Amino acid sequence: MVSSGKIEINKFNGHSFELWKLNMEDLLVDKDQWIAVDLGTKPMGVSDEEWKKLDQKVKRTIQLCVSDSVLLNVSWEATIKDLWDKLGTLSQYKSLVNKLFLWKKLYNLRMKDGDLMTEHMNAFNTVVSQLLPIDIKISYEDKCFSLLCSLQDSWDNLVIAIGSNAIALQFDEIVSSLLMEEMRRKNMESQNRDALSV
Repeated sequence: MVSSGKIEINKFNGHSFELWKLNMEDLLVDKDQWIAVDLGTKPMGVSDEEWKKLDQKVKRTIQLCVSDSVLLNVSWEATIKDLWDKLGTLSQYKSLVNKLFLWKKLYNLRMKDGDLMTEHMNAFNTVVSQLLPIDIKISYEDKCFSLLCSLQDSWDNLVIAIGSNAIALQFDEIVSSLLMEEMRRKNMESQNRDALSV
């Protein structure tokens, strides 16, 4: 983990690029370095020397935030823009095999016994976020269906209630219902434990 003042970021190890990228953007904005990545070319009013210095500073910041195995594949990139683009290319390859793998990962995703709903939602959203950069467009309805299908059988009553009461599925409403149901279940478990201990 790399820390810069208030911001901590896990080193990028080749997995979950989209999440790492968001965290990295926050870190670079916090350090007033994002302009080098965002623009990629020297803005007006900045000397060549200042730009080269900023480019090298940002490059070093990013290199400190990637694992050694990733660094070996990108360390020779000349500019920060080249380095940033290379990281994206390495982790977001758009091959048919990768697309099939990610679709399979989404369709096979299942909530495990003992998982918190927030943990499951994080896993689900991670897979969905990996689909977008490689040009896989998942429809809003498919996203809703995939989430509901990924739940354990013990959630079937809620799934039926959601499907019965809706004309069209709303992802945010589904997530809200799932989180409220989890809270209700925890409350019931707590009450049952208290009743048994009395």
